[in-house]
Amino acid sequence: MNTLPRLMRRFRDEDLGPRPRIVVLGAAKLGNYVVLQPLLRGLRRKYPDALITYVGSQRTRELERLNPWIDASLPLAEQGPAALPALRHWRRSLPEQGRGDGVDLVINADGHAPHSPAWTQALEPRFVVGAAPIPAGDHPLHALALDPHWASPSLVERYRGWIGSNSIRELHCRVAWVDTAFEKVELPAEPAPPGLPPVLISVSGERPAKLWPLEHWLALLERLQREMGLPPGSIGLIGGPPPAEARRPGDRLERALVARAGVRDLRGRLSLPALVGALARSRLCIAVDSGPLHLAAAAGCPTVALFGTDADGIGASPRDLWAPRAVHV
Repeated sequence: MNTLPRLMRRFRDEDLGPRPRIVVLGAAKLGNYVVLQPLLRGLRRKYPDALITYVGSQRTRELERLNPWIDASLPLAEQGPAALPALRHWRRSLPEQGRGDGVDLVINADGHAPHSPAWTQALEPRFVVGAAPIPAGDHPLHALALDPHWASPSLVERYRGWIGSNSIRELHCRVAWVDTAFEKVELPAEPAPPGLPPVLISVSGERPAKLWPLEHWLALLERLQREMGLPPGSIGLIGGPPPAEARRPGDRLERALVARAGVRDLRGRLSLPALVGALARSRLCIAVDSGPLHLAAAAGCPTVALFGTDADGIGASPRDLWAPRAVHV
């Protein structure tokens, strides 16, 4: 006998009952995962007995396994639409919980991905935050969750009384009715191996607009070595494992810096928790807008962030929306 799917409703901070099951949908990007940490921490503190599952990524799996705010993670983000069967299977496997089985709340934190509304529907929650195949809702926070202009300078004015800034960390919390220290980002760290360079740089991003020209990097690194009195080998390049063939502009930039600037190539040689540990000990990190930038900021490392944006802060990743808001950045 077929059963009708559960009726989803827009979340308005309703009581979720005892031991609610909450699912947060993430993306296959390191930076996206890092900026969601205030939300995950806030959910755990608001619902201490909840069962919180994060639909995450193979890329951030090392951090998800050590995350104290979640109970489980499903590394499905890279699969996009192809993850639907796995999500449906997981949903059907949920045990009975007294008042009935299933998911109480889905927070779609990757609403710009075209597959994410279908992910939400596959989980059949009682309540939903963000993109989903149901009406938009009539509350200002419902409108904010679906607003495509989070980077707009007018956002705070348009939602006055509901948000205090257009920091992506705050916005993800506000639309889920979570109140926390929005700019306090905490990540698990592991001891880094000894002998790492005191200055770390991250120069590559997925989009060319995020990159800084090679000649600028060469001039900056020469000046850093001179003014900071750094001996050879004191600057390390961090990032993902280098590809066998440098096809993207960022790959070619990294290869040129290793060859011409004499930086130590640390790409792919540290686990993400060990990289957080290394950044916590570093004197300085200089990074374009990418995952390592957010790791450095969370680790408390003195950080210089390079954003490929115009004078209004709009560009590859809008500066005012994404930039970590901390005195050391």
